[in-house]
Amino acid sequence: MKNKYLVKYSLEFLVIVLGVSVSFYLSEISKKRDLKVLSISIQQNLLNEVIEIEKYIKERENAFFSDTKTIIALQNKKFNLDSLRLLNRVTVTLFNYRGFSPPNSVYNSLVSDGNLGLIESSKIKEELSKMHIQHFYHIKSNVEDENIAKKKIVDYFQLNYPKFFLDGQFSEKSENYNIELKKIINTELTLQSFIHEKRVAMILKNGGLKRYNNSLIKIKKLLSDNLLKSKL
Repeated sequence: MKNKYLVKYSLEFLVIVLGVSVSFYLSEISKKRDLKVLSISIQQNLLNEVIEIEKYIKERENAFFSDTKTIIALQNKKFNLDSLRLLNRVTVTLFNYRGFSPPNSVYNSLVSDGNLGLIESSKIKEELSKMHIQHFYHIKSNVEDENIAKKKIVDYFQLNYPKFFLDGQFSEKSENYNIELKKIINTELTLQSFIHEKRVAMILKNGGLKRYNNSLIKIKKLLSDNLLKSKL
């Protein structure tokens, strides 16, 4: 009789244990499936943001390198004065600066809520960190340095050539404005040093942008490959 009850309760206990184990197993499968779906969604959102950043980078790249070409021309004493008429945005390059604010709300949101960890690829996370932190900081710090140099140039013109500065900012510029501007720069050593300071910051900024873009290309490929594998 005792053996009969022992077998009965043992079977019942086994059924309960198996039931709990199966339930736990199915729950884990469901959880893993949900996390995988969420990870795919996160990577797709990041890829969409990368595509938006690509568009922004192309615009910034054109502006940054055009500005650098102009500032080098203004520095070069052997530069053909007539060629200055062909340069674009001379006063914008000299009296202003270009910032850098790529769209990164998706990445920032993932970092703040901890969901970036749901991406299994360490390569993607490492490259994202390089781009959004290391390369971004490099660009921003040089943008700040360029802005400091720009302020020095503006102050110098406002103090020594106020009418010329106003003509360049708010008035209709004559055909010879850039040539006259170049003549002033060629004769003012202090001004040349401020322009050199701005040029150095711009060149370093351009280098940071290249590294930022290289990371962007790598991230786009890694995300695209991962998403393609998830569909197979």
